[in-house]
Amino acid sequence: MHYSGHCHCGAVKARFQSERTPAELGVRTCQCDFCRRQGAVNISDPAGAIEIDCSPDDIHRYRFALRTADFLICRTCGTYVAAVMGEGERIVSTINVTGLRMADFLDIEEAPADYAAETTEARIARRFDKWTPTRFTNPQLAASYFGPH
Repeated sequence: MHYSGHCHCGAVKARFQSERTPAELGVRTCQCDFCRRQGAVNISDPAGAIEIDCSPDDIHRYRFALRTADFLICRTCGTYVAAVMGEGERIVSTINVTGLRMADFLDIEEAPADYAAETTEARIARRFDKWTPTRFTNPQLAASYFGPH
């Protein structure tokens, strides 16, 4: 199944593919201060795929706390779109279905998730295990992803 969404202004688009239904996937509400302020509700599927479509100029990459992921925020409308992490050629992410207005996921009961006690190593391992393989459609953004932020 394919699900699509975009930020408020439409500059950043995301497509999520999964063989699982929204109810099977479930949605998470991270309890960190950033996600709570954003009203973020996230999904991921390690057997799925995410495609993020935007130009490098459309997003701001924000890092905080353990600084292990880029939180992608639309430069125009300020929508938090996704959290992305990579190592080598492998990129994984979790996407914010609230910010992307992915209607199929908006009425699912949210499961609170608290990761505050994780070590850096445990957080990275969990994300690589649970987040979704991701690609950027813009070659310039894909090529520059692991460059300086």
